[in-house]
Amino acid sequence: MTINMTMSLPDDVAAFVKAKGNASAYTARILRREMLAEELGKSARVRAEAGITTTAATPGESEEDTLERWGRVAGR
Repeated sequence: MTINMTMSLPDDVAAFVKAKGNASAYTARILRREMLAEELGKSARVRAEAGITTTAATPGESEEDTLERWGRVAGR
């Protein structure tokens, strides 16, 4: 299901998103990354409180690759 939303953005941000072609798809992709990053942050805090040390990335892995890998693990 999708929901139509209206957002107010600064001119430079709106121009950037419009230049991506499908503004809705681009915005959804960026927001999903942010949602996953927040979930991973919460999970990291819980693990840290439990005394569990983990590494989210493999050596040399970019942040985008890490988020995509964790998204696959989370089934997104």
